[in-house]
Amino acid sequence: MSLANRHSAGTIWLPTGNPDTTNISPTDMASQGGRPGSIGVQHESGNPARSYQRVLLDSGATAATPAGVLAVGDALYWKDKNTYTVTNDSRFAMGGSAVSTYINYGAGVAMFAGTAGYYIDVVQKGLAIPCADGGNSFAAGDSVILEANTADSAFDKTASGTAPVSQKIGVARGAAANGLVSVDVDILAAQ
Repeated sequence: MSLANRHSAGTIWLPTGNPDTTNISPTDMASQGGRPGSIGVQHESGNPARSYQRVLLDSGATAATPAGVLAVGDALYWKDKNTYTVTNDSRFAMGGSAVSTYINYGAGVAMFAGTAGYYIDVVQKGLAIPCADGGNSFAAGDSVILEANTADSAFDKTASGTAPVSQKIGVARGAAANGLVSVDVDILAAQ
């Protein structure tokens, strides 16, 4: 099934009115009974428009893991595309913990410190998205990829003019500051 074809059939249910702060409990999601905005639906919001996808944050996204609890700007990996489940812990990404595998299963960028086991909206396309820099230095025009480090749910770079060796997440707008780098994200192009 192509993820790119899962668009909302109507107005999406945004409990907070903002997809950047969606954090829906399983009980609240079940009570909505199939309203537009169900898991897996892609939708657009904002000005300029961002593309989001409603996903389930793995219940294991807790302080007990190397990646820790979800934070703003964290990289999210597909844990199971069939159930639209994502994780911030690369060890549990699709294909296992091999670096050569998980760096090709980027699902999106967290815009909110969502709760493990809850439904969130992740950014898959948008301009100037804050992404965790993982301590890496960035320059404008660098290709942004997932970091090959199981302790971080962060991003790395391939220098401008060099072909990325893994899934391209987007393009850096400039240097990182305060642990984040501004990225023009386009994960949809890589799916």
